[in-house]
Amino acid sequence: MFRYLVLGLLRSGEPQHGYSIMKGYEERTGVKMSSGNFYRELIRLTIDGMVRFTENPSDSDPRRAPYVITDEGKAAFDEWLADLDRIRVGPEACDDVVGRAMFFGVADPNTVRGLINHWVEELWYKTKDTERSRDAVLTAEDEVPFPVRSLLLARRLKHMAADIEFLTELGETYEQWISTRGEAGGVVSRGNSSSFEPKLSLAPRRPRR
Repeated sequence: MFRYLVLGLLRSGEPQHGYSIMKGYEERTGVKMSSGNFYRELIRLTIDGMVRFTENPSDSDPRRAPYVITDEGKAAFDEWLADLDRIRVGPEACDDVVGRAMFFGVADPNTVRGLINHWVEELWYKTKDTERSRDAVLTAEDEVPFPVRSLLLARRLKHMAADIEFLTELGETYEQWISTRGEAGGVVSRGNSSSFEPKLSLAPRRPRR
């Protein structure tokens, strides 16, 4: 996923050198990462034709070569951002939320809504599956010395409940933000309150690819 984060940081089309890209990541996520990770990924992306070197302004440090995203890189990032089939959900998959949410400010609003609803729906299904597993374990734990499995499943349920609450808050905050920008496509008008309501489908689950 890291390559798509780098592509997203370059998605605006503005030339940036590796240090600037790294600082942009830190500013958006609050997470510090080694500059070597960014430079190694930039080299790979350059080899793959998704970014390229561009001319260094005359007044800039000649030791810092700026990079710019190519059309192929833009297409790859846009496809990744909206691809629901490549998203992992659950407490172990927080990076997918972080990786995509940091680009919500420049993404198509309907893509953002689709992602958040997908995350909530998948977590809802996982919650139901975990509840069934916990209930089955509870009926058999009289035969074990310590009921650790049911406690671990309960821990997962608490994590998923917290994630669903967070995603709902994320959706509400996004709708409030987008409403002030006058975007079209079912967004409330300026000055009206907006409440994000996750859309859960109760139809049978779609087969996994």
